[in-house]
Amino acid sequence: MSPFLVVISLGAVVSAWSGGLLALRMTRWVAYVIAVGAGIRIGAAFFDLLPEALELMNGQAELAMLGAAFGFLAFYVIEKLTLLHVGHETAAELDHEDAAHRHVGMTGASAMGAHSLLDGIAVAAAVQAGGGLGVVVAIVVIVHRFSDGIGIVSLLLANHVPRQVANRWVAVVALAPVLGVIVASLFVIPDEALGLMLATFAGFFLYVGAAELLPEAHRSDRSRWVVLATLAGAVGIVALSRGLGVAL
Repeated sequence: MSPFLVVISLGAVVSAWSGGLLALRMTRWVAYVIAVGAGIRIGAAFFDLLPEALELMNGQAELAMLGAAFGFLAFYVIEKLTLLHVGHETAAELDHEDAAHRHVGMTGASAMGAHSLLDGIAVAAAVQAGGGLGVVVAIVVIVHRFSDGIGIVSLLLANHVPRQVANRWVAVVALAPVLGVIVASLFVIPDEALGLMLATFAGFFLYVGAAELLPEAHRSDRSRWVVLATLAGAVGIVALSRGLGVAL
């Protein structure tokens, strides 16, 4: 594995742990962190992943859109059938009193680990695509690992799971992207297949940003600052990608 991927993997681990710590000690900034993460995901999908996918696929726009639609809808189906990413849906419910719902916390935590694995694969695919795309996707994943750390701790504590167990699940979510990076970096993917993968991950990013993170951010805080934080995330990732030479 390249030194760059090692650094990104370590960054994802530290980010998830930091988010979990924030959820345990301070909650007033949670909505803004989630909103920035949503903006970053959406901006990266539209302005980085999809253009790069089109370039790798020699301009086959219809196939790229099909891949994006598949990524969006597949993640929607998986989430609704398996409680994937339920952590964000309960991040603001730390006063939940029904201990019978503890199994929901454990199921959601394990599903969030699977989502983190996909993020690691996305990083490795973006690095293989070349240019600055790997850096952009790495930043997206590291920022989102922070909000995942918040989400998983909030979810487990809301369902009366002991803090020691919550800390172990944070470790699972933190380390899962590392496994994804290792697995995906073992293979060399042809350009057209790589483009289709990036388009699929664009749909995945759009779903997580628009359908998961934004509703949670606005549920936690309805002020205009959440909107501004979302826009700041999107503008920031686009500015960064342009600075790195990831052209439209």
